[in-house]
Amino acid sequence: MILFVALLRGINVSGHHMIKMNDLKISLSSLGYQNIQTYLQSGNVIFASKEENLKKTEALIEKQIQKDFGYDIPVMVFTKEFFLKVFRNNPILKTNNLDFKKRAVAFLDQIPEKELINNFNIENYPEKLIIVNRIIYLYYPNGIGTSKLNNNLIESKLKVISTVRNWNTVSNISQKLLQ
Repeated sequence: MILFVALLRGINVSGHHMIKMNDLKISLSSLGYQNIQTYLQSGNVIFASKEENLKKTEALIEKQIQKDFGYDIPVMVFTKEFFLKVFRNNPILKTNNLDFKKRAVAFLDQIPEKELINNFNIENYPEKLIIVNRIIYLYYPNGIGTSKLNNNLIESKLKVISTVRNWNTVSNISQKLLQ
């Protein structure tokens, strides 16, 4: 069995796409996944599976969520090793004077086209971001809640599906993966 992290985009946010984590565990167990753990109520799931094809796993989970809850929810699945690499290699962490609580990571469903990255004009925002393949490391100096550089903007500028997790969530999921 291989350990994976699934990140569901846009569940339990502002009363939309409500899914209880216990119900989500039951739904995913019907796919044969084991050792299912959830973290918080925002669609962070650790599970074990024999299936190695990440895109197939994403599609199966999306289909099961549609069947069980009636929602079309984008799902991104990462191996334990990839997720821990994201955690360990955050280039923003090398800047010691940046507030831990204002860091985040955007997970993308694919690597954005270079032209779209070049046209992003990140200098128009006070935030700091570093794009590394399918990951965007973010720093929100004024806090994530008031930023215009949100998930929807990332998706519209880079033409990808994105889901953002604050650094505390990434850290805690990583700790669970190491247990």
